[in-house]
Amino acid sequence: MSTAHIVAQAVGVIGIALLLASTLMRRRAVLLAFDAAGSIVMGIHWALLGGTAAIAISAIVVVMDFAGTDPRSARGRAVIWLSIPVTAILLIIFWSGSVDLLAALGMLGIAASRLSFGQVRLRALAMASCLPWIAYGVILVSIPQVAFSILYFVGMGISILRIRSGRWRAPTPSADAAILPADGS
Repeated sequence: MSTAHIVAQAVGVIGIALLLASTLMRRRAVLLAFDAAGSIVMGIHWALLGGTAAIAISAIVVVMDFAGTDPRSARGRAVIWLSIPVTAILLIIFWSGSVDLLAALGMLGIAASRLSFGQVRLRALAMASCLPWIAYGVILVSIPQVAFSILYFVGMGISILRIRSGRWRAPTPSADAAILPADGS
């Protein structure tokens, strides 16, 4: 393994740590802020590995994270909807092969989660977006991406079980107050 590859993996581990920390956050805005920070670092990771489509998608995810803090916001929802055709355009521009379609599928899952109402739905859709990212990480040999996707999937699943069982209540200020009843959490 070359030094550059080791550096890329180390940067990925930092991004993963931030993304995994997001699964522990009870408030939607804080969860998405940690996710945005992790996505920025993962964009650097992908740049070091040559995953051009994933770099662009990481940038789009950051924008979606900030736009999705209040799912009732018409402006935020419009930004997230706009991210879908922007992703398609960026895939065409940065096309590096059919593997990029996996990154696009993962991004669509992320977009769906940011458009969702309710903590449980957001987390379930984020879990679904992990599956194509696992495949993408395997193909590009991103050990942190594969590990993260598996751990994020499990972490989000555990948080859903905790929310559903009543053992974990998200605080109800701001955007979370209006969206908690949408999924019974």
